[in-house]
Amino acid sequence: MMTDTLYPILIAAGCMAAVILFARGLKRRDIAPVYALPFTAAGLLLAFILGKAFFLLFNSYQLSFAGLFSFVPSEFSFTGCLVGLVLGVALSALAARRPVPSVLDSFALPCCILAAFVRFAEAFAGDLGLAEMATFGLDEISDGSALAFFPFAVRDQWGQWLLALSTLETIGAVIAAILVIRHDTAGKRVLSVPRKGTLIEPALFMLCAFGLFFETAKISGVVFYYVHIEQLLSALVMLGLLIRLCSRLSRAGRRLPWLPAGLFLLCVALNGFSQYFLDKAWRFSGLFSETVFSWLSSHLEQVCYGVMLLTAVCMLVLYHLSFRKDRADTEPRAKAGESDEA
Repeated sequence: MMTDTLYPILIAAGCMAAVILFARGLKRRDIAPVYALPFTAAGLLLAFILGKAFFLLFNSYQLSFAGLFSFVPSEFSFTGCLVGLVLGVALSALAARRPVPSVLDSFALPCCILAAFVRFAEAFAGDLGLAEMATFGLDEISDGSALAFFPFAVRDQWGQWLLALSTLETIGAVIAAILVIRHDTAGKRVLSVPRKGTLIEPALFMLCAFGLFFETAKISGVVFYYVHIEQLLSALVMLGLLIRLCSRLSRAGRRLPWLPAGLFLLCVALNGFSQYFLDKAWRFSGLFSETVFSWLSSHLEQVCYGVMLLTAVCMLVLYHLSFRKDRADTEPRAKAGESDEA
């Protein structure tokens, strides 16, 4: 009963925190703070629609009139909700004839904070954000072990400790929020500033990157024909953000502007192969000596999840370095503006 109550309370607290931070961000950009509430409401509405739509698209057997309006946490796509949230804010700003780039920059921090609340709330929503340690090839958590405490582990209905991946994803959302604060230059005199409307992009990329890595280990992950749907949606959103970034670098005349996109696809392919190898390792026994394959078989989870983690980190580094180049392209304009003021 306690967990059933905590989940909606945390979601409501996240929404309130997002509205307050959104209002402050709008005020810093000379936009009326009163727009924070309707813009957030529009984002939440579209988040509900897209989150539910993406879930039902791959779970059509649950399609019913009651299911369309169900608020069960496990019946939503987190990535779909994330896309709907940002898209709803952008469309409402467009309808209200407010500057969409500035509104999106103002919403970057609230989006991360709301995502952090949602991820943390998953620890109180059954097995939604939980995983078994054996999935990673590690010893199960037992009473008295270093991880046997909340919020890093949660007991299931049988008293067994499970790893709370939702807590790790919460930490990822907080890191994304810190990244936004670090890059947010509204009202500051700086030489290198991000383009308007792009502040939210690295935050979304990081939120999706954490989902990309952790999704395969979750107990309640949605799988469609051996494909983890949340992982696929996260990869598509990340690819879209990277294509936007590479196109800006291309227009700015940067060398090899599309190289990050190509390396990203290579990381995705390596990630997918690691998952396939984890499930069908015996098919590749002929490629290794008996000794090597025996070692791989006994360390299969550690090796495969290690490769998946490495690819996720590489994706984040690729995007961060490319985003820094895009920021650097704004320096001449910032310097020129400062010279004009002088």
